[in-house]
Amino acid sequence: MTNRHFSSAPVTLLVAGAPSPEPCLPATRPPRRLDTSAVNAALARTATRRWRPPQPRGAGRPPEFLLVELQQTYEADVLRAALRAVAPEGRAADGARPTPQGRSDALWERTVDGPDGLDRVLADLGRALAGGARLRAVLVEDRQGGLRRLFVGIAAGPSARAAALVERLREALAHPPEPVTVPTSALQREMLRQVIGRADHGGRHVEQLSWNWHGPLDTDRFTAAWQSVFDHETVLRAAFDWDDTAGDPWMVLHERAVPDVTRHPHGAIGWDDLLEADRHRGFDLRRPALLRATLLDSGPQDQDDGPATRVLLTYHHAMLDGWSVRLLLQAFYRAYLTGGVLPGGERRPDVRDHARWLDAQESDAARQFWATRTAASAVLPLAPDPTRRGSGRARRRLTPYEAVRLRGWAAAWGAGESSALQAAWALLLYRAAQSHEQRPPARAVRVGFAVTVSGRGIPLDGIDRLPGALRNPLPISVRVHPSTTVPQLLAALRDDVLDLAAYEWVSPGQAHRWSATPRGQRPHSLVVLEHQPTAPHHLRLETDLAAHGIHVENPVPASTFTSYPITLAAHYDATGGLVLTTTHDRALLADRDAVELLSQSAHLLRAFPDLPSGLSTSEVLRSTLAGHPAPRPGGPADHPPGPDTPADGPTDGPAVRLEVLRRAARPGAGWVLLLPPPDAPHTRYPGTARGWPGPQALGVLRPAAGPPSPAAYRPVLAPLLESPAPVALVAAPGSGVTAYEVARLGPPARPPLVVLLPDDAAPSDLFALAPLLAGPPPP
Repeated sequence: MTNRHFSSAPVTLLVAGAPSPEPCLPATRPPRRLDTSAVNAALARTATRRWRPPQPRGAGRPPEFLLVELQQTYEADVLRAALRAVAPEGRAADGARPTPQGRSDALWERTVDGPDGLDRVLADLGRALAGGARLRAVLVEDRQGGLRRLFVGIAAGPSARAAALVERLREALAHPPEPVTVPTSALQREMLRQVIGRADHGGRHVEQLSWNWHGPLDTDRFTAAWQSVFDHETVLRAAFDWDDTAGDPWMVLHERAVPDVTRHPHGAIGWDDLLEADRHRGFDLRRPALLRATLLDSGPQDQDDGPATRVLLTYHHAMLDGWSVRLLLQAFYRAYLTGGVLPGGERRPDVRDHARWLDAQESDAARQFWATRTAASAVLPLAPDPTRRGSGRARRRLTPYEAVRLRGWAAAWGAGESSALQAAWALLLYRAAQSHEQRPPARAVRVGFAVTVSGRGIPLDGIDRLPGALRNPLPISVRVHPSTTVPQLLAALRDDVLDLAAYEWVSPGQAHRWSATPRGQRPHSLVVLEHQPTAPHHLRLETDLAAHGIHVENPVPASTFTSYPITLAAHYDATGGLVLTTTHDRALLADRDAVELLSQSAHLLRAFPDLPSGLSTSEVLRSTLAGHPAPRPGGPADHPPGPDTPADGPTDGPAVRLEVLRRAARPGAGWVLLLPPPDAPHTRYPGTARGWPGPQALGVLRPAAGPPSPAAYRPVLAPLLESPAPVALVAAPGSGVTAYEVARLGPPARPPLVVLLPDDAAPSDLFALAPLLAGPPPP
């Protein structure tokens, strides 16, 4: 079939197989919307023609049908809703008999390439209408020109019926239904605030699963299977939307989403480059399908046992977690085995049910729980350095034998391997805090970090099979004393995590706001042990796949860049080995410190099963980590500091000195201390001090050379922070992280005030801070 009139004739009567179509409207500028009167006129003009009923394929002359081209742009969801309103699912447009196609076939989305591509698509449309459908639409995109055109086909029949369909379609398009929206959870809102509006998100909260697929892989069947999963899972058709001026983001549930599946031939891109590029590509959070698949064919040298393909699933943690993606993967395998069609309807419960459950929760008990928990006094010390960029990753592995020994040892003390992982991390934080802050060796320290909870321990039926963003990082703290034994540490961590079970739905931000010391230490690290759901028919799936010559390996999670300065993640590989991976923000933590923390974590986990049960913390650290340097953020980057290196730099002068610009107007008025940016000249603030209107003393904390560690400020600040007079730290742009770390040097009950100046602040803007920073009036 040939046609050259579609661009100028919005309504055309087509005869499949005819030499050329007969335009029902003159070849003039088409209307900008669906013009009912023009369609009715065209129908009246062709009323004398004899309409033929639909005929089976290949039986005589093909039937005629009415084709309407809509020139106005409509969203795909609006089009589907309008088509469903005109021709409901499972019923013909005139109600005569059911249609064999479901609602997913009511709107096609096709890409044409070449001069005859449009003709082929429209010929397929005519054959579909001849097969029994009464109404069908096709959204065509020109691959070369990028133009999107919509055609609506109406099967042959009485002109009055066709005109009624056109009128009903026009009304449905003019009054589209309101989109279905779902409120986001507190956890989702906190993750979205970290990425919305940031062009350089660095792949934050973008997670990945990868595995090897051995055997034949049909790309069309692979895509069709994921499409079927998308049609059954509400979360895969969801996206986020928000008001750029105010308000919280919300979820929008779309009628349909198309999976993004890309296949690369061998040699087109390296695997490591593909992982990095796909992570940094991120997602358009306003569009559905926040999960995509990428296939990379293996080379001939890797195909001794048949063809192999590496599969990569990339998804956004604000919509899905690792448990969810493994649930979806099980559904995908079932769809692939059945030719790309997944039986049944939409999964329930879904994100709507979870949102309703969250909305019904009372926060009083959760507030009281977090208000009674003891906050950490020490977290992982950081080494901010704006010259370092990007994220770093490192990996270590415990052999299957070592992993089994660790699991058995932890079980003997009534704990799991997750508690053992947390105990190792707590010991390293204790050691780092002792070294960093030069604490007395016999002092107890309450260290804090975050751990992940599944979010599926809530009383909602079917929650264990619900895909969504439920995995939740929550803060914990544990008291570590030099005399504490490792079994005691295990028990304390196990009990602390069990206490969180009733409040897995609370977000990290809520837990911090509701805690007894909301201005206390936030965790700087996250510890994750990846688990996966057990497939109820796992063995049968493996057997059915093997019958098709397919063997799939266990998916392996890739390292994830979260909002924490460093994340320690553990998972079991296909052989039973325990793989430890750290991902860290280089701007906050040097590579050498992150690698050292990872190596020492693996060393402790290997040593735990051989330790005497009564060995104290200090003895464990001495016996297992002898010769391993304690990570000291802020130290020299080329080599770890030696035992004789002072904590605050060289001995030939102080690393930070206090330059007093103006003395206090009265005793007890306090201090206002300025932290200049690293490249600020020495003449930046002295002139401003002459006009300072406040009663406080005004000073500048100047580094001697280069960015010092936060501990280097202690000799200067200790006398000021220990006095009852108030202290305020005013940080210029680029010094906010340093001000935050310096403020931690103060007493937890009375920390100094931190003020961050905007990027366009001038030195004279300090005058406006005087009323805000004014100390209490004299008695």
